[in-house]
Amino acid sequence: MSMTRQKGFGIAELLIGIAVGMIVVGAAVQMLFTTLRSSNDSIKMARLEQDLRQTMQMVSRDLRRATSWDAATDAVQVSMAIPLTLSANSGTATVSTSKADTPGINHLGDLAGTIVGGTLIHIDSDGNLHRGEITAYDGSAKTYTVSLAGTWPATVTATDGVAKGSWGILRPQSVISRDGNCVLFVLDQKLDGAYGSDEYFGYKLDGNAVKIRFSGSDSVCANGSWEKITDDNFVVVNGFSVTENTSSTLGSSGLTVSIREYTISITGELKSDSSVKRTLQETIRVRNDSVS
Repeated sequence: MSMTRQKGFGIAELLIGIAVGMIVVGAAVQMLFTTLRSSNDSIKMARLEQDLRQTMQMVSRDLRRATSWDAATDAVQVSMAIPLTLSANSGTATVSTSKADTPGINHLGDLAGTIVGGTLIHIDSDGNLHRGEITAYDGSAKTYTVSLAGTWPATVTATDGVAKGSWGILRPQSVISRDGNCVLFVLDQKLDGAYGSDEYFGYKLDGNAVKIRFSGSDSVCANGSWEKITDDNFVVVNGFSVTENTSSTLGSSGLTVSIREYTISITGELKSDSSVKRTLQETIRVRNDSVS
């Protein structure tokens, strides 16, 4: 009987195979670690981005509607629909309208106290601008007391003396105030035409967190009640600013309209990894243009 000789791997071949295998496994492990590290960095950046983005959205949303006067649309509709009559053309005058107050249709009296403190303006047939401060409202008579600046045309005392479309109401402007890392503004939430003690709001950088002012009665950053909107245990905010840009102005018939823009900047980093940093910037336009 003849025996077939069996052949296999030698020690040298086995060692080479093991070495090649270890190289392949090492490369795979390294690739896995790189992927995990990259994924972890992406997650960290996404978390930071989300936190700063939410803060930016809150600030930009509120500044866009800052100093807004919700009765403005009604005032425009009324001024374009009815004429006015003044009891005098200088000094203190009572302003009324001869148009019947039809239910469901905006009327001068429907504006009620929302326009007290504002400015009544009238552009006469010669293009001259006249102003008067609205000082009081009589709810029973639905008339207003106006302190006229200078002498208005004598025709305003006649029935329908101030034609519809030739008058309007300017709301007192409440300026968006900035002080370093703090910005304050007002919102007429009660729709009463005035800025109450609980309608002053703001945002500021305090320590390493952005805070919102949810209660205040003045334009002083140190006053009022503030609450964090960023978590300084996770995100360190080391930069927050609101910069007023050069406004564009338009002029016509003695009126100046200023289009207000602000640039908001927020810079933050992860508390657990300061190398993960992000800066967001956004330029917004205040919807309530400044008219003077």
